[in-house]
Amino acid sequence: MNRIVKLISPQKAFPEKTVCVTTYRVPITNSCSSVYDAVDSLRNKKIVYDQREKKYNHVEEIIELKTVLNIHNDTGIKDLTQIESMVRKIQSGKHIVSAEGIPNVKLVKVNHNQWLLFDGHHSMLAYMHAGKKYLHEVAHLTVENEDEKNVADDDIAVFFGHHANKVRGRDWRNYVINWQVPRNKQLCPRIQKNMGELYNALSAKITAY
Repeated sequence: MNRIVKLISPQKAFPEKTVCVTTYRVPITNSCSSVYDAVDSLRNKKIVYDQREKKYNHVEEIIELKTVLNIHNDTGIKDLTQIESMVRKIQSGKHIVSAEGIPNVKLVKVNHNQWLLFDGHHSMLAYMHAGKKYLHEVAHLTVENEDEKNVADDDIAVFFGHHANKVRGRDWRNYVINWQVPRNKQLCPRIQKNMGELYNALSAKITAY
């Protein structure tokens, strides 16, 4: 089975709601088994992809940023000044990507037709503060499974790091992770249920406009 990794970028010069989608089919192997591994394979160029294709697509599924599931509560967001500098960059017309051109905002498709943000909370909060409301307005990366689209619960558990085994077999939606506190306190009950609630909890503290 393959992971389907998509790099998605808004296209201002095209008709409204047009995005550029570069799709990679990344084989699942012993050395490339997790969602993180699939993303790192693009960054490090360590594997041969089954196929790569680039298309310009009209967005059919409109996803509101506020509905995306978060993996951190507000107490797990450590650097508001980083968000403020990102807001200014976005307002200048740029997107938040790595030196390799990989978007900071990274999501997986989960059950109930929802998306989970597993990396890039600061970046998505910056996009929201800059006035972006929909996912197609944001440069982002998605990971799906080729056959079932949704990633498995075991795939999601890896996002909790050392605490993965505590989450397996439970409803992961009840938990978030906070890397800013001692290890025995990092796994926390979920307070904010989605990015909308997380943004509302932090927006007054972000000073960039």
